[in-house]
Amino acid sequence: MKKTNKQKSKSSPKSKAKVVKELATHFEEDLKKSLPISIQPNGNIVYKNYYIKKNNLENWAVYNINTHDLVEQFFLKTCALMAAKAYNNIHLEKFFEIKALDTQYWANYSDSLVYRNNIKTAKEFDRFLVLLNKLEHSEQLAEHYKEEISKMFKWSFV
Repeated sequence: MKKTNKQKSKSSPKSKAKVVKELATHFEEDLKKSLPISIQPNGNIVYKNYYIKKNNLENWAVYNINTHDLVEQFFLKTCALMAAKAYNNIHLEKFFEIKALDTQYWANYSDSLVYRNNIKTAKEFDRFLVLLNKLEHSEQLAEHYKEEISKMFKWSFV
């Protein structure tokens, strides 16, 4: 009996690896069906008739593949991808909603970085408290917009 247990344990890692590999290929196929994008080696994304790449301002720009015209630029790659889908499906209200969320998130995130930096140099206690209050508020808003963007992305592509 000991030999058969050893034989089973020897064969089970191979069979587990095979099952895991099959599951991985199955999940990859499902992902390609639900997320019809092509990720390029340089990090750019192609979604149907649009490609998303970083521009010279380090923002994510959405371009038309055929005309190479700039559609819009975004601070977050996920927002650029969602916007490309909305623009492709001619859902302009959603496109502008994505742009507004992207802008609000980036503004609050940038503010939090500024307040975090300024709080280190605050000498007066009153100034420190004001900066701390603004820092907490901007971080809270940035987190809120980040969650909204995540929910919207999940609902757009899942």
